Amino acid sequence: MRGGMRTKKELEKDLLEIKKQVESLDHQKSADLSALTSEKDKAEDVSSNLFTLLKYMVDENRRTTTLLKGMSETLSRLESEMAYVEEEAPAPAKPQFPQSEEQRVVPISAVDAKIVQFIQLSHSGMACAEDLRDKMGYKGKNAASSRLNRLFKLGILERHQIGKKVYYKYDAGKTTNILIVSPSQ
Repeated sequence: MRGGMRTKKELEKDLLEIKKQVESLDHQKSADLSALTSEKDKAEDVSSNLFTLLKYMVDENRRTTTLLKGMSETLSRLESEMAYVEEEAPAPAKPQFPQSEEQRVVPISAVDAKIVQFIQLSHSGMACAEDLRDKMGYKGKNAASSRLNRLFKLGILERHQIGKKVYYKYDAGKTTNILIVSPSQ
């Protein structure tokens, strides 16, 4: 990434440049075909025409491959920058609810309630996807990670990255305005 976060205008400028490259490829192809047609008229034997056609195809393939590679690299870079912009965008400030305001009701499934309870009762008060996978008997970490992330997005769990692992923690003090409703077990 060059020099920090890029603006939407700069990203749109890069996309416009890619479109121009594609258009120039189309114009170049038309010019090459007309040149090939005039060379065909001048050629006297079939082998010369075949060689010219093969040379044109190889050159065109090389130009197209180079252009597509550049476009692919630019698109990959733009996608990663856009993802970086989305990740780094400041989260909207959570409103501080006065004591008189009604609680927010968050319905969760029985499985999610078990997850919150598991985290509360764990020896460290935190759990990662691997811990949850072992506890719930999931085959992989994806299901556990998805559930933990959903509870984080609902505001029930906090997320902390320690090294390469992401741990989730339940802080009852931060969920005082959330009423967690789960089905009876």
